Amino acid sequence: MTLLRIFLSVSTLIIYVVSIYVIATKGINFPAVYFGDLLKLDWRSQFNTDLLIALCIFLIWVIWREGFTAKGFLFGFLFTSLGFMFGCPYLLYATYKAQGDPKTLLLGVHADK
Repeated sequence: MTLLRIFLSVSTLIIYVVSIYVIATKGINFPAVYFGDLLKLDWRSQFNTDLLIALCIFLIWVIWREGFTAKGFLFGFLFTSLGFMFGCPYLLYATYKAQGDPKTLLLGVHADK
């Protein structure tokens, strides 16, 4: 669990640094760039489609993990909208809340069943 926490911490730092740099140099209009690339039907659109599918899987998992509550839907939306800018801190917090237990980390509110 320590290695996962280190990875999540470093990943959070990297994604925030890269995002801040891109926003400062290119602006914050990421939806136009993302969907523009998605519609070109080239390798970027393949990558973006793959990313979108992965984010949707995480959306479903987070909502389920939180027990289909309002908090779960909010967290799922944030995960899908912000990607791992939200996901890494969420997972890092979840490792501490689960007290390092992988079953509790993966199952969330369903761990007691």
